[in-house]
Amino acid sequence: MTSFKDLDLLSTPLNGTNLTEASAGTGKTYAITALFVRLILEKDLGVNEILVVTFTEAATEELKDRIRKKLRGTMQAFKGEKPEDPFLVDLAEKFKDSNIALRRLEEAVRAFDQAAIFTIHGFCRRVLYENAFESGSLFDTELITDQEDLKAEIVYDFWRKHFYSASPLFVHYAINHKVTPGRLFSLVDSNIYRSYLKVIPEIKSVDTSFEESNYLTSFKKVRKAWEVCRAEVEDILFNSDALNRAKYKMKNISNWVELMNNYVVYGVSRPILFAGFEKFTSSDFEGATKKNYSPPRHTFFELCEELKERHQDLVQAFDKRILGLKAGLFVYGQNELALRKGRRNIQSFDDLLLRLHQALEKRGGDDLARAIRLKYKAALIDEFQDTDPVQYAIFDKIFGAGRSTLFLIGDPKQAIYSFRSADIFAYMKAAQHIRSRYSLGKNWRSEPGLITAVNTIFKNAKYPFIYNEIPFNPAVSTVKTEPELLAIDGKQEPPFYLWFLNAYKATGQEKPVTKTIARGQILTAVAGEISRLLHLSSDGRVVVGKKALSPGDVAVLVRKNSEARQMQQVLSGLGIPSVVYTSDDLFLTHEAMEVARLLCGIAEPNKDTLIRAALTTDMMGHKGEDLDDIMTDDLKWDAWVVKFNAYHELWNNRGFISMFRNLLMEEGVMSRLMAFENGERRNTNVVHLSDALHQASLENKLGMIGLLKWLQERRDPDRSRSEEHQLRLESDENAVKLVTIHKSKGLEYPVVFCPFAWDGSRLRNSNQAFSFHDESQDMRLTLDLGSDSVGDNRLLAEKEQLAENLRLLYVALTRAKNRCYLVWGRINACETSALAYLFHQGKSLEAKDIVSAVGKRFKGLSNEDILEELRSVAEKSGGTIRLSEMPTEVPERYSAINAEGLRLVCRKFCGDINRSWKISSFSSLVSGQHYGRDLPDYDAIALAGIYPEGDFKELLGGRELSGIFAFPRGTKAGTFIHSVFEDLDFTQGNSLKVEKLVGEKLSGFGFDTTWRETICSMVQSVLTAPLNGERKNITLSQIGRGDRINELEFYFPMKAVSSRDVKTVLANHAGEKTMVDEAEYMERLTFSTSRGFMRGFIDMVFFYDGRYYLVDWKSNFLGPRVEDYDQKALAGAMKESFYEFQYLIYTLALSQYLKVRLPDYDYERHFGGVFYMFVRGIDSKRREDFGIYRARPTGALIEELTEKLIS
Repeated sequence: MTSFKDLDLLSTPLNGTNLTEASAGTGKTYAITALFVRLILEKDLGVNEILVVTFTEAATEELKDRIRKKLRGTMQAFKGEKPEDPFLVDLAEKFKDSNIALRRLEEAVRAFDQAAIFTIHGFCRRVLYENAFESGSLFDTELITDQEDLKAEIVYDFWRKHFYSASPLFVHYAINHKVTPGRLFSLVDSNIYRSYLKVIPEIKSVDTSFEESNYLTSFKKVRKAWEVCRAEVEDILFNSDALNRAKYKMKNISNWVELMNNYVVYGVSRPILFAGFEKFTSSDFEGATKKNYSPPRHTFFELCEELKERHQDLVQAFDKRILGLKAGLFVYGQNELALRKGRRNIQSFDDLLLRLHQALEKRGGDDLARAIRLKYKAALIDEFQDTDPVQYAIFDKIFGAGRSTLFLIGDPKQAIYSFRSADIFAYMKAAQHIRSRYSLGKNWRSEPGLITAVNTIFKNAKYPFIYNEIPFNPAVSTVKTEPELLAIDGKQEPPFYLWFLNAYKATGQEKPVTKTIARGQILTAVAGEISRLLHLSSDGRVVVGKKALSPGDVAVLVRKNSEARQMQQVLSGLGIPSVVYTSDDLFLTHEAMEVARLLCGIAEPNKDTLIRAALTTDMMGHKGEDLDDIMTDDLKWDAWVVKFNAYHELWNNRGFISMFRNLLMEEGVMSRLMAFENGERRNTNVVHLSDALHQASLENKLGMIGLLKWLQERRDPDRSRSEEHQLRLESDENAVKLVTIHKSKGLEYPVVFCPFAWDGSRLRNSNQAFSFHDESQDMRLTLDLGSDSVGDNRLLAEKEQLAENLRLLYVALTRAKNRCYLVWGRINACETSALAYLFHQGKSLEAKDIVSAVGKRFKGLSNEDILEELRSVAEKSGGTIRLSEMPTEVPERYSAINAEGLRLVCRKFCGDINRSWKISSFSSLVSGQHYGRDLPDYDAIALAGIYPEGDFKELLGGRELSGIFAFPRGTKAGTFIHSVFEDLDFTQGNSLKVEKLVGEKLSGFGFDTTWRETICSMVQSVLTAPLNGERKNITLSQIGRGDRINELEFYFPMKAVSSRDVKTVLANHAGEKTMVDEAEYMERLTFSTSRGFMRGFIDMVFFYDGRYYLVDWKSNFLGPRVEDYDQKALAGAMKESFYEFQYLIYTLALSQYLKVRLPDYDYERHFGGVFYMFVRGIDSKRREDFGIYRARPTGALIEELTEKLIS
């Protein structure tokens, strides 16, 4: 293998294929910018001819920014200015013709927006689009970011295809062995795009009917024999002198008999032998018979022996069948995914890679590669260690074999993304075929002592990264003009702290400490050390360079998100601010559960239990005692029912996001959540959830039920997770960073803690499928579902796991700039960890099962042995590693001190907020609310006060209520009646469909269905009662669905208007039938000056015989008799609640609407009038004077009111 040479950025040839291995902190991005500038100058390439590819959007933006700055800095150098970058000075001296250089650089800067700097997926998408004909791509294919639903759909279809027609025996066995749709989905989810993946064993469909038939035949024999001779069998078991009672204990026999009895009842569909079944077999009796005795004999025992053998055959057949199904799922899944996406004309990011690869490999691929090379004369591929076989094949086909200038830049020591399909073996295979190999070995990040410490640790092992293809070349420190060193009291301490967790002190015994105990002590020690450093910094005693150490300078790197949350909890207890950079899923949070509960209440506001559940969420803030108070107060409960119904209507009419934002504001959710200790995190999650739900509702066109189902599916803990829905960062301002090692890659921090770097390398579940690279198949990635070689393959997989753990450790330790803390000790089940390998592998450890060998040696070490070997490593470091026992002192609480000593106070607002501009409604004007609620109004202004409870009882005079008068009163009843008339077809007033609708509505709103006849009778009366407006003999039963609109929402712009202005207009028309001429009424109509918009909902507008009419449904209780709803009583009710003012606003709004819709609109000709339907008092068999309030404001009144109100 060709050795590595130092990459000379000034003179390295810019030809052919080149591999550059850049160790951590050695300036990889800097090198890319330097090569880019040289290609501009020396090759005379345009910015659009140099392809730069990296793997994330963030890295792409950083590269663009850094390259642009490098180009501008180079221009300064050629203009004779003295840049700080010595490379630019040398480059200017090397390139003699400054005029040509400046022209090329200026052109590059001018055209930089055309620079070909992409993510790998962005590059593939661009190529496929620009070469659509050659690649066979469609122009209008939609790119999707989340295809979890589609993959789940395919898996469930596969499940139905193979399990719905299967025998109960097989289905029960499969489910019992966790072969469920969820598990199958997990198996294929991350592997379905790996076209290069080999699945073993290669088994096709297996027929198990023969084994099933044999098992059932044998089972039936056992069942029949048990029914006949159970007593004989029990007698032998309990009373036989031949049995060894140590194996056939009396206390166990009764349980075995009961289990056998259950088995013969249910076993026909459950092919699982119970624990103890073997006690009934003849072979078991052979081994449990006393000396000089003959084993008990019975036909039943022989039949059980036969059944056990048939069961073993069946299990083997079923296991093989399951393997065949799993293997078949990959083929089915890949084919179906391609077919279904083709039908729907969609593609994912992974498809972009596969389609470009396929286009390059098929006929005409050479022409496509040539066309790409003509466009891009050179390519710089960043993070190449995270490649996979498909990605490498693409770049090799286009640029490889010396066809173009190609630089592959990465660090195999930092290849840690195998879970994202990154394949270190693809990198190693590619590296073998590249002759020009360079390295970047100068570390620009860390203090010199810290570099020495990390070098010492990794040099302690012969093969620090397991594989010979990944060597460790010690990094070299660079000399900085003013090194930013960490100092305490003006002195530099060793930059690397190796904390030894003393197992003997932790447990009091000479045995490993458990992970639980270790984790708890480590969390306390880390938090205590952070507190100590911050306290010293507050006193000016800890500085990094010239700057005091702050919480934002500290990072704790962890393997799991759960560890980060535990660390945050301990830090919070000490008053230390911290932020978790988590990859946890949004839909598994507490807030997701609360939002789901809240939305369920809004979706079904007629179910009291759902509203109660919603109210008890932290978002709504009601405790148990609050809820009890609400439930026992009808007015309070009705108010909440109104709210939830209103939110329901807003969601229905305006969409989810409008409703949810309104709810957050109206209910003060954000401020309520902010009062919690993790309030910022909670609010971030709520906002993120609202965004995700809004996006889903738009993209998938989901209504209420659809969106709730979408949310429920994503809250399934077994569901595969999308990066799109990882938790957003709440805030990282001056807070300790709690970061997973995977997320920390590419970042740096002054102080780093690595407290949990001791995870082992064993595969966790011995029965689960696992992947490995098959040495006999040219290191091809292989998924073993349960092959005959599963044992040997598992050793290879665990070896790969150990190698990745070592790479993760390298990434973690190289994030630190000034100080690093590492914890190690004799911790249980950590004997196969990366630390055990590096510190304790011995002189010449080369075994086939290297993981077991490491574990065996570590287990043989005492507490003192481990400490001695750690001392040996520290001594080799030249004083850069300080080995000490982990602190056990109780941490001191941290109190942040403001550097300037200023007291934080709230600013006082001295301005003036103009509260007159707002969205008003009828309800807000007459009730004095500041804002017009963005919600429908279902009798929101209650008639409380007309009939107080005492007056109501007096009104009844001891009479019992009957019929519609007995129907419950209140908001819920009013909403129910509105709902019935909204969904009712008026032309079917006396049909079975009406009865069905009323029954469904009663159940939905929680009313007893015995009210059906009463409600249907009321409905019939309302529909057939003569309205007798301007057109005689109108009835609602004549109005079809096409001639009416329910809940007509309106807005109109409103001038600055006060109640005095309205009273003036009404007084001008006092003699007309508007019932607004009474002094008391005029006096009560009071509201402050308002302007902005008027908004409202009209219950119904209908069209009849050329005219338009308004209808408002009223369920108000005015008395127990029809006579209590005469015109005088209705007039009183209208005055009491300002309904006359309401219908004037509604009439005005409808008139404005009709002016827009009807070219020849004339109020007198087109507007028919207003009907307020007090439904309890309408009886079509009585005179028309009861229950229906009629009005038709004059055109002059509406005209003057329009002039006064509308701007």
